[in-house]
Amino acid sequence: MLQHVKESGIAAALKASNVRVVDAAAPPKSPYKPNVPMNAGLGLLAGAFLGVAFVIMLERADRTFQAPGDAPFWMDLPELGVIPNEKAASRRLYYYGRPKALPEATEAATPAITTAGEKLPPRLELITLQRKPSMVAEAFRTVLTSVLFSGENGSRPRVLVVTSSGPSEGKTTVCCNLAIAMAEIGRRVLLVDADLRKPRVHAVFGLDNDRGLVDVLKSRSVDEGMLADLVRETCLSGLFALTSGAPTSAAANLLFATHMPELLSRFKKDFDMVLIDTPPMLQMPDARVLGRMADAVVLVNRAGHTTRDAALAAQQRLVEDESRILGTILNDWNPKTSPNGYYGYYKGHYYDRYRSHYGDVKN
Repeated sequence: MLQHVKESGIAAALKASNVRVVDAAAPPKSPYKPNVPMNAGLGLLAGAFLGVAFVIMLERADRTFQAPGDAPFWMDLPELGVIPNEKAASRRLYYYGRPKALPEATEAATPAITTAGEKLPPRLELITLQRKPSMVAEAFRTVLTSVLFSGENGSRPRVLVVTSSGPSEGKTTVCCNLAIAMAEIGRRVLLVDADLRKPRVHAVFGLDNDRGLVDVLKSRSVDEGMLADLVRETCLSGLFALTSGAPTSAAANLLFATHMPELLSRFKKDFDMVLIDTPPMLQMPDARVLGRMADAVVLVNRAGHTTRDAALAAQQRLVEDESRILGTILNDWNPKTSPNGYYGYYKGHYYDRYRSHYGDVKN
């Protein structure tokens, strides 16, 4: 009995198991989790994907023209020029002017004197006259060169309608500076203020607006004596202006006058170029009416303001009217917010080299 009791105790002490120790485990040198290299790689890929998605969404959300080349890409029209932002170009982009070391150096700003002897205040519409060595003025001269070279065998357009798809895009500014640039090369230019609801040309050049285009259109025929009185020379020799006259709400009806084509033909004989400032064409029909009578139409787009949809709608209406579109102008472009290629072109290749040789050119 004692023998069986001992055997039973030994059997109870032994437990059945199929586990065998093959090799003793060594303590790990690093923790099992987290896996830093793998997590870093996944985070990098996720960040890149989210960044690309954000850029695409931002691009789709902002449908405005931002940089040179946007308008030709979407509208399939030539870009006559790019007008930089005045504040962005006021310092770093002044490269053309007399060095201060020369004794005959003069100030960059040139005062404009009206025919009555009054001094005009500095205005963006007169920057080509008042700040001749500025980048903004040179940009307007570049646009003028594109306009002059647009025709073949001397058939360049001589009656231009300047308009835009919406308001506050710089039509009057572009129109006035182009007229000044044209007069500077010795041509006779007529600037017509056809914005009969909100005229501005008379205020820019310091002219009275008691009578103007409205009175010419109200008459039944072209009166030579009336035109001689209403077409007045401005502060710049060779630049003439026909103001709008008293603002009226019946502007579209007046522009349909039967002698309007005859009036433009008369201007075409007396002047080398006629620039017509018109209101926005998507809200008002004035630009479309004059566009069919003129030689060509120029569309002004403002960077960061004009949307692609509005510009394409304006282009479509002009095409349906069978009006010739000469090209587009990108206005108020800020080179500092564009890719480095644009700003570096102005800064590194022109201004910095000029400044290193002659010193700073002050405004």
